Amino acid sequence: MQPTIHEILDAYETMVTSRVFDEACGDLLSAGTVLPHYHSGIGQEALMVGAVAPLRPTDQIIYTHRGYGHLLAKGIDLASICLDLLMKQGGTNHGLGGVMHVNRPEVGVHGREGVFGTRFGIAVGLALASALRHATDVTVCFYGEAAGARGALYEALNMCKLWQLPVVFVAENNGWSFTSRTEWLFPSGSMTDVWNGFVPVQVVDGNDLAEVWDGVSDAVERARAGGGPQVLEAKTYRLDPHIWWDEAKYQPAEEIERRREFDPIVRTRGALLNLGTSEHELDAIRERAAATVEAALGAAFAAPAASWESSNEWVTL
Repeated sequence: MQPTIHEILDAYETMVTSRVFDEACGDLLSAGTVLPHYHSGIGQEALMVGAVAPLRPTDQIIYTHRGYGHLLAKGIDLASICLDLLMKQGGTNHGLGGVMHVNRPEVGVHGREGVFGTRFGIAVGLALASALRHATDVTVCFYGEAAGARGALYEALNMCKLWQLPVVFVAENNGWSFTSRTEWLFPSGSMTDVWNGFVPVQVVDGNDLAEVWDGVSDAVERARAGGGPQVLEAKTYRLDPHIWWDEAKYQPAEEIERRREFDPIVRTRGALLNLGTSEHELDAIRERAAATVEAALGAAFAAPAASWESSNEWVTL
């Protein structure tokens, strides 16, 4: 299902907001500000947003630690994300879980796992709960190279296959698992070849918004109709280091520059221009994103720090 021009415009604004936020966080880090558990999503915006924007509000996602496009596309406001990032009161978890545990169950975001790589079992549980309620919700579980190399993925896929559960597993292949290339962890560099013949597998260009949107939409509707699980691999590239303190000396500079030619923001902007959108309208989107980011960060820095005492009204120990 291809997105309409209005859907592309909305998705583009979310992508740009995610990018501007990442750039602002990079500036803060360069100036010496500490941002707990921050991982840049620059270069992966089409994948994050294009895979979530087509979902229903009741569909559920388990997001990755890289970037904020998943959360923004699912309807979580940037102000709340900033509060969680800075461990401040008033965010989705009142600053007590940090940005790694953003949650808004009412829009299908239940947080993430406490032990890295155990998300697959959680996805099965969410989908099983939907099936037992006779709901038509679909769970979309995102994961990267490191998590995808763990045995829990096979166990989850096996249960989903046995019970025909509505889960779409989205493999975010960005070329690197920290300092290890994808091909060092998976034969031929593919994160999904191993699943061919077991469950349906599809590979898409993760830097092409329309292709990601179309692939995920088809997989989700298949799962919603009772077709069971599917694995979709989106090939993209990590343009920034693994985490803010990583100098990424293992990542060739010329490789990064070469991959910038496929920047999803530039590609989506070009597609919108070809569809008749004006430069003025696209520039206005960037300006709105910059204002949104500035306001969200300003409010978060001004907010009181999180504490167990301040959360007594919603936490039961």
